[in-house]
Amino acid sequence: MRVSEKIIRNTKFNILGRFWTILVALFLTPYIIGYIGMERFGIWAIVGVLTGYFGLLDFGVRDSFVKFIAEFYAKKDDKTIKQVINVGLVFYSLLGALIIILAFSFIDPLLRLFKIPVNLRGEASFVFLLGVIIFAVSNALVVFGAIQGGLQRMDISNKIAVAITIPNIIGTIFFLKSGYGLPGLMVNNALILGISGTINFIMAFKLLPTLKINPFSLDKKIFKMLFGFGTKRWVTRIEDVVTFQTDKLLISYFLPLGLVGYYQLGYLIASKAREIPSLLISAIVPAASELEAGQKREDIIKLYLRGTKYLLAIAFPIFFFIFTTADLIVFSWLGKNFGHTVLVIQMLAPSFLIMSLFAMGSAIAVGIGKPEFQMKAGGGQAILNLILSVILIIKMGFVGVLLATLISVTLSTTYFGVRLHNYLKLSLIDFGKRLRLGSLVFIPAILSSIIFIFNLGFKNILISNRFYALSFLISEILLFVISYLLILRKVDFFDKEEMQIFRNIFVL
Repeated sequence: MRVSEKIIRNTKFNILGRFWTILVALFLTPYIIGYIGMERFGIWAIVGVLTGYFGLLDFGVRDSFVKFIAEFYAKKDDKTIKQVINVGLVFYSLLGALIIILAFSFIDPLLRLFKIPVNLRGEASFVFLLGVIIFAVSNALVVFGAIQGGLQRMDISNKIAVAITIPNIIGTIFFLKSGYGLPGLMVNNALILGISGTINFIMAFKLLPTLKINPFSLDKKIFKMLFGFGTKRWVTRIEDVVTFQTDKLLISYFLPLGLVGYYQLGYLIASKAREIPSLLISAIVPAASELEAGQKREDIIKLYLRGTKYLLAIAFPIFFFIFTTADLIVFSWLGKNFGHTVLVIQMLAPSFLIMSLFAMGSAIAVGIGKPEFQMKAGGGQAILNLILSVILIIKMGFVGVLLATLISVTLSTTYFGVRLHNYLKLSLIDFGKRLRLGSLVFIPAILSSIIFIFNLGFKNILISNRFYALSFLISEILLFVISYLLILRKVDFFDKEEMQIFRNIFVL
């Protein structure tokens, strides 16, 4: 298959798979909260943050697998692919053992530091320790799943992801109804990992029949290659953890624990909205690696411009819409008394929209072996966000954390865009004109304003009944999407070739 055909096929499957998993997450979340309450939901969020911090001990090596598997597969170098897989498996097995030891050593100080109530520390301790074990094992198995990405077989990975949601839903309902609460949810996660890990392991040998697992055939050069590339990506991961996950720890330390749950709910909506346009990115890294291996620089720039145009054509209307209708979304989903969650959505929406401007560029930079652009931008963002978050949460409370995120994201994204465009020799002004950014801002802004005025006038009716609210919300989504697409067509936003590619992606 040509690179363009692979991107279209993989993007299509990514869209189908991710939409289904998003729906499952949105369905299960209020169900889970109904059984465990906001305090325990806050603990669930904190456990996720802490395990994520332990994950930073890998120095970003996991981010190297897809890129180098794709690169050496394009070069038909099966021997090096096998070395990459074996090095990754051994490295993460040893790292996993270290992470588990550290977790058992630091569990009590961590629970006290983040002010977990005494009556909940037993549950929190079990959930955290089992969560770390699951995390360590999943890291050791990640290399087998990376084979699907490196070989650009996202059709397989998404079929597996969709299939796994069925036992996950059944397990979640069973453990909650049986009264196992938080510990039951984590046991369910362990069972799901066992199923998915086994499937990915089997699939790895089907995709690469010559694959052999030999932990003693390690190559230091391969490890240096993975480690060298990974450390540059590692800073980007630190940026994400500090910017969006550390906020939960700061809230837990400075503010009541229940606010962590409200933050997590708002973050869940905003991050799921962010995932929708990001689906166009998921197939870009291996494709850009393949183009770079063939020294096709003009094709890389073309891929960047066209991919960004598609991505922003989806991102702008989504984030304008959720910003405008945040209160309606939250009421339809969770009910009343979730004002803090509405605020989180409205503050994170512009942050994620700004990040979307060069999200495609970030994937391109990784694919062509220039992750240091994002590394420097992300490092600066992480430091600035942490400093601002501490200062502003003390001075302004809950809203201060969100404001710190918006400021740091804006500055770091601007820096990354300038660095990338200087390297590609593509001016930002020309970039904006070729993408028609004016139309991308103006059209959804007008449509969102109309919806905002309507909802403001009928607010008492919309928030009187969740069924009415959900009905109005679905109707507004349909009207918004139809109107937006009709206007884009009217102004000839996409040329004929772009329209055909768009149809190939979104039409089954």
